[in-house]
Parts: sequence; structure tokens; C-alpha cells
Amino acid sequence: MKVKEYKELLNMVSGLTEGNALVCDDRGNIVVSANEAARLEPLLAQCLEKAIKEGTLMGEHSLDTAQAFYVRIQTNKWLLIDNSKKAQNIQRQKQVIIDSLPFVAQIAGGDATLFNREGIREKAFFPDGSQNAAAIGEYQELYARTLRENRPSMGPAFFVKGATAVRIPITKDYGLAFNNQQSILRQQKLLEGSRSNKYAHYQFEDILGISSSIKQAKKIAQTAAKTNSTVLIYGETGTGKEMFAQAIHNASERAINPFVAINCGAIPENLVESILFGYAEGAFTGAKKSGNIGAFEQANGGTLFLDEISEMPIDLQVRLLRAIQEREITRVGDTAPVKIDVRIIAATNLNIKDMVETGKFRADLYFRLNVLTVQIPSLRERMEDINYLFDNFLHKFAKLMSKSGFYLEISPDVFAVLHGYAWPGNVRELQNCAEYAINMLERGDNSIDLRHLPYYIQESAGSGTKNYSSFEEYIYQREHEFLLKAAEDCAGNKSRMARQLGLNRTTLIRLLKKHGIK
Repeated sequence: MKVKEYKELLNMVSGLTEGNALVCDDRGNIVVSANEAARLEPLLAQCLEKAIKEGTLMGEHSLDTAQAFYVRIQTNKWLLIDNSKKAQNIQRQKQVIIDSLPFVAQIAGGDATLFNREGIREKAFFPDGSQNAAAIGEYQELYARTLRENRPSMGPAFFVKGATAVRIPITKDYGLAFNNQQSILRQQKLLEGSRSNKYAHYQFEDILGISSSIKQAKKIAQTAAKTNSTVLIYGETGTGKEMFAQAIHNASERAINPFVAINCGAIPENLVESILFGYAEGAFTGAKKSGNIGAFEQANGGTLFLDEISEMPIDLQVRLLRAIQEREITRVGDTAPVKIDVRIIAATNLNIKDMVETGKFRADLYFRLNVLTVQIPSLRERMEDINYLFDNFLHKFAKLMSKSGFYLEISPDVFAVLHGYAWPGNVRELQNCAEYAINMLERGDNSIDLRHLPYYIQESAGSGTKNYSSFEEYIYQREHEFLLKAAEDCAGNKSRMARQLGLNRTTLIRLLKKHGIK
């Protein structure tokens, strides 16, 4: 056969095997090849060595995931073929799957695994996307069966009732598996935990303050307690919106009945409907066999407090409006309406009227909620309450920590600094400040001094006076500094930041976006 004919044949073979195809002599010198190769690749070199050593007419050799074949065509001439390009492509594809596993785990809300034909895990990741090294090497018969039968399968996950596991063959050598165990577990906890806050503890006597603004807010709330009308409470984060809601409930004729609080901004959007209205048997994956009552039915005869009402998905606002107007709800997955007798108190830290104008909140629901309005002043608007509140909080925590006799007075410098601080976290932040001070207090200290205050408030005392064009600019700047410090303290962990700042995660994310903090 002529060289040209050899080359045409080798080109055809190379295309079929997706690799190299060539003819060489016993020394490895290439006579002709499909890709004009100058030397033998390691796989082909090892294959030739094996051919000469064994002295057989034909055979094969493997290296990693690639295979090579040899055929003796003359006394000292060999046809060598491999599938190296195909093997490289398969390996690249496999690496893409491995790199995708952390994202699969996070999106599915469960574990994600790469397994081989023996049914053994080669890679494994937790629901948060971190690697699960302990699971590598574990065997599961269902993995091996998936590749043997070469078809995807789905079934119950092992450790969480109601969760689902999926197994998908990618090639004959490996497959992908994932489940939604963590997601289902979180849903079940949220659905069951929606019952946990059914009683109100705060009275109007618990709402402290001597300023005219807080007294006016309490007066309006006390008037609202005498009616069954819907109440809309406005106030910044940390001003005590739920405290007001509980006080209204406890001063009303519904006081002996349940008080159920739902934070619309803290519940995943896909769960808001089932938590509010309940669900029927088999309404969704992970649902209880007997179904579950929602917040409206739990609060029947009492009060339903909807905090962060501005965060409610707009498509669910229609159902909420109907429930309030018709005094009946229908569980998810059911058709039979359930009569309810519930008083609604909603709260927000946003201007819902502005949201109505921009189409982010339904006007009809806004007017239905906005029957009685309670506006809770921020701590900046009631600065005369700072000394009174701080002193009360100090006594409260000193008693709780058995430090009541540790100090005799509060340094005037402390009050000066407290009055100069912006308090973006409002009364809740002031309370945290007092708790911190009592924690720092040691036996022998005669007074609460600046050194007992949180460091970021101490720093505010020495930051000097800045010129601001407006009060809003001053507040924005202090809020920005406050968020940056919290981000540094918590290494950027949003959940820890939210707990430290006393904010829900949705509000924190909104503030971070507002300030451009990543």
C-alpha cells in the first residue's frame, strides 16, 4: 500500500476513534500518520513497547481513561491507534460536572454526588456547596444499578421523609446524583414552626418612653385595641413594631385567643402561601399526609400579625385581600373554603403608599390594611428617651446577670456619646448596647464609662464633627459605617450580620444593596 493510501486510511480511522492513527517501525520512528505527528505520544509509546515485548500480532493497552490498539502489518511495521482525543473530551466533560456539583447542591437544597460504575462516590458536596470529604468512597447499589441499566431514576431520599433523590447516568463510567433533603427539612421546620409564636407577651406598660412622640403612638395603639379594625404599623427596624402589635392584642377582647406572628420577609417566597393558608394532603413534595393548617386558622379568634408586609409577593396579595374581606381561606391544594375570624395587624418599615405608586404593592390591599395607622417614632425622633431607656435596660440586664450592685452611676460622657450616635438599629440597638455594657462591667467599677460601650460607639465619640448637607446624609453615612463594621466583624456572613444587627436577612440584604456593600 502506498503512503498516500495509508494516509487516507489513517485519517478515516483517526476520525472514527477520535484519536491518533499512525504506522511506525520497531524503534518508534513514525512512517506515516493521520496528523503529521513527529513522535509517539506516551500512550502509543507504551503500546508499541508492549507489542514488541509480547510479540503478538495485535493487542491493546490502557493509560488512565484512554485506550490504544496495535496491529503488526509487516515484520517491523506497526499500526498504532488510540482514542486520546475522545478520552480528553470525556475528562473535560467530567470536570465540568464536578465543578457544577456545588451549584447543584445549593440549588437543589441537598447533597450532590458524582459516582462511578462500581456505585462508589468519587465526589460529594453538602447543601451549602462545601465538599463532603467523609462521603467520598461510600458505596450505594442504586448508583451502580443506574449505570448498569443506563437510565435515570428517582426515589425517596434516605434520611429525610418526603425528600427525593435523583440519579442520572452521564456516561457508562460515571453519573450524577442529588437530593433535596435540606430544602425539605427546612420547609417542614418552617411549616411546623409557624405555630410556635401563638401568644403575646408584651403589654403597653412594657413600651417605655417619656417623649411626647412615643406617648402619642401608644395612645393611638390603645385606641386601636378597643376595635376589631385592621391596623397598619409603620416604623424603622428595631423600633418595636411587634411589641406594639402584641400590646394591642393583649389590650383587646381577643387577648385570651392566639396571637400568631409571621415575618413575610423571612419566609421563602414559595412557602408564604402554605404558611399563611395551610395545605391539603399531597399538596406538594414533603407535605404531611394529613395536611396542615396555616397561620390564619392558627390565629382563628385572635390576631394575625404580618410583619414586613411590604415583602409579600404581589401575586399573593390578592389572596390575602380576599381572605381579609371574605373572612375565609382555602388551603393550598384544596377547594373547600374555611371560615375564619381573625384580626389583622400588619407592619412595615417602608412607605407602602410609594410602593403602590410604583406598582410594587396593590392599592386595594393597602387601603384595606390602612384602616388604623400607628406610626412608631425612630430613636432619633425621641432623643429625650435615650437616658431613660438606657438606664432601664442597664437595670434589667444587671439583674439578669447578677450585677445589680456593681455600679453606682452612669458617666455623663456616656450620655453625651449616646446622644451623638445615629442609632440606625433604634431601640433594639440601644438595648444591645446596654447589654454589652453590663457584660463588660467588672466588680470594682464604680460607674458605666465609655470603655463599657461597644467599640463602634466609642469610636463615634472620637470621630470628630463632620459637615453634612442634610440630616439624611448624616444618617446614611453612619448607617454605612455601621454596616461595614458588622461585615468586618462577621467576615461577610450575612446570617451572622443579621443576628448581630437585630435585622431580618431580607432587610439586611436591602441595606447592603442600598449602600453598595458586597
